[in-house]
Amino acid sequence: MSKYKIKSIEKVNPPEGVSFKRWYKFIIGNDINTIVNLRSGTEKEIRNFALESVNRLNEKYLTHIKFKAHKPVNDLSLTNYL
Repeated sequence: MSKYKIKSIEKVNPPEGVSFKRWYKFIIGNDINTIVNLRSGTEKEIRNFALESVNRLNEKYLTHIKFKAHKPVNDLSLTNYL
């Protein structure tokens, strides 16, 4: 899988009923997936958030770290504690 990158950041009109007037749409993607997000803040804040998101996605999908899944709790083992 290829690395995620910031594809674009653009200022957009705020959604109806919100008080904060600075909204941006940013697009993150790679060759397979595209993520579109709408967020309020300054352009610098949005760029930093998008960059952090890209770093987390790349870390999650492009490293060889295995995430340990928790085993489900066996309901029968809880009967001794009720």
